[in-house]
Amino acid sequence: MGSVAIVDLGRSGGSVSRGLRERLAASRVLAPNETGAAGLALSEAGVPFTTYTGVGLRPDASADEVVRALADLTAEGPAVLAVAGYPFLRERVVTGLLERTGPVEVLGADSPLEVLVLAFDVDSTVDLDLLDADALKGGRPERGSHLVVTGVANAIAAKSASRRLTELYTGDHPAVVAERTSEGYRLTLTTIRDLPGMGAAWDESTIYVPPVRIASPGGFEELVHIMALLRAPGGCPWDREQTHMTLRRHLIEEAYEAVAAIENCDDDELVDELGDVLLQVVFHAQIAAEEGAFDIGGVSEAIVTKLRRRHPHIFGDARADTPAEVMHRWDRIKREEKAEQGLLDGIAHTLPALTYAGKISRRAVSVGFEWETVDDVWKKVHEEIDELKATKGGTPEAEDEVGDLLFSVVNVARKMDIDPEQALRGTCEKFRRRFEQMEKSAASEGRDLAGMDIEDMEALWRRAKEGEQR
Repeated sequence: MGSVAIVDLGRSGGSVSRGLRERLAASRVLAPNETGAAGLALSEAGVPFTTYTGVGLRPDASADEVVRALADLTAEGPAVLAVAGYPFLRERVVTGLLERTGPVEVLGADSPLEVLVLAFDVDSTVDLDLLDADALKGGRPERGSHLVVTGVANAIAAKSASRRLTELYTGDHPAVVAERTSEGYRLTLTTIRDLPGMGAAWDESTIYVPPVRIASPGGFEELVHIMALLRAPGGCPWDREQTHMTLRRHLIEEAYEAVAAIENCDDDELVDELGDVLLQVVFHAQIAAEEGAFDIGGVSEAIVTKLRRRHPHIFGDARADTPAEVMHRWDRIKREEKAEQGLLDGIAHTLPALTYAGKISRRAVSVGFEWETVDDVWKKVHEEIDELKATKGGTPEAEDEVGDLLFSVVNVARKMDIDPEQALRGTCEKFRRRFEQMEKSAASEGRDLAGMDIEDMEALWRRAKEGEQR
């Protein structure tokens, strides 16, 4: 495959130098048309060329179509796109060629900055950071801007620049090296990590780094990278001082907020809250990586391995036709994995009490420690009620009996296939809605709940309940 070059025939008033004429004569030359500035200059210089229509392109061909046509021409040797005034460089011609054909020469340019600004559509008044290699060592360019690094004197300086840029970008983030040649500049696409191995004439080169674009599908990798930057030297002071222990409550809070978004049936809110939960996972993984314990890759690998192992009916030859069979097999595999532990080991005591009780109960039931019917559990509930009635309020005995009663009710819920945590949360929300309606009704009548007797409040409660049911 031949090389690709772009030549600007507009800056020299249409004249073609002898050296450039020889270069064009040895290449397949493509120009937009015969009557434009580039076509006229080629004709006057006696250089054979092909127009867009000659390779099956429309006069208004897109950048991608031009790139494909040039790539096809390189199958027959060197190819050149002749233009006047760089009209196509702002339309991804250069970037498309770099991605598809490799290095691209831009002939007739006076400076690397000119080439880069035109080729990559850089708005030099808004989002261009121009840094000398020495300034890069202590500088912190904005990762959302176009970055141009000049003054890379040699391979050692290139390695230093690469190391510094790796602190700001991922190693596989793209970079373009603009190397001076006798006729212009040679652009080569590489990565931040591979800069030192370019073998360029560094004293005649400039590095261009495009801005970071945080978007799917690279979003997760970008999140991991951002977390590493926040924790790195010179990063965020708050993030840098956090530990697994200081972040505990944040993980719990974010999980509860995600649940609230689910219950509110608010997809936009859920996207935001799940992102907060994911941030906590990545945060803990980054802390562990710094301590040499594990990293986010290890977290992902662990859960993938667990999912495969506990779904033999999907990834193996076992069968499970109902959700109940799946859960039974899941619990059995989990017990086999932790055969050396007690049955109740591994249940986090920090869970909400109702959820904690439900998990303990289900574990005990998995080995047959169970009432035969729900009526048997109801008898236990009534027994606990009688025992509670026999205690004196505010005593340790009363507290103990209240716990026994609640635990029995949790088992009733389990027998009836109801999540007690969700059931109680639902009741709390229902009470809250009705009580708030009572307050509004009282206010509309110019009254205050605190000044009302119980009969009037009961009437407002019934009205709120009936209104909700309607």
